[in-house]
Amino acid sequence: MAEHAASLLDRNHFALRRVHSLFGIVPLGLFLINHMLANSTAFLGAEHFNHHIKLLHGLPWLPWIEFVFICLPLAFHGIYGLVIALQGRPNQTQYPYLDNWRYTLQRVTAYITIVFVVVHLFHYRFAHWFGLADSYAAAHANFLKFTIESFQGGLMGLPTSAWVVIYAVGLVAAIYHFSNGIVTFCITWGIVIGVESRQRLSIAAGAFGILLVVWGALSLYALGTIDPQSIS
Repeated sequence: MAEHAASLLDRNHFALRRVHSLFGIVPLGLFLINHMLANSTAFLGAEHFNHHIKLLHGLPWLPWIEFVFICLPLAFHGIYGLVIALQGRPNQTQYPYLDNWRYTLQRVTAYITIVFVVVHLFHYRFAHWFGLADSYAAAHANFLKFTIESFQGGLMGLPTSAWVVIYAVGLVAAIYHFSNGIVTFCITWGIVIGVESRQRLSIAAGAFGILLVVWGALSLYALGTIDPQSIS
């Protein structure tokens, strides 16, 4: 059975790599951008944050949208990405060029991101398993207050400072993986050809990654410092 599965993967390697690459940008990349932007509005206050989140939670068929366009692509991208990563052989010590380091970091950040996504889901989406409020129900009340209380509530016995570190590491890993993934996506699909065009794309993707990190920093600052009791 294992040999048959391996043979099936080998025969469809080209198509699977294309689908894996595509899912990393659309829809997962678009979701990451929207998620980071929405969370950054916490820095602007409850009115902005709650307005944005309630718009998202007001979408019709939201559970099905999340399942089809987020959960399934995320599962495929993560599982097949692990297959790719486990087959790869880092060589940054033998050939210490920038592309080799990016190759290794892309796989290291993949592992970190997978762990972070699982932690994030249990921290919020499945928080009711730990006796906390259901995120969907909280959205109809005051989502920012719920989000801050969950972040500062000592879930799993961890203080707020520990959650800030966990989220900072996870966000940086996810953002690097996505930003560098933009470059590999464009190379894989033949969108950019040549050394100079790749260099320009790398600079643009890196700048966009910095913007996402700034959004993440704003959201973490807000979630870690705002007193939830001050939110009405």
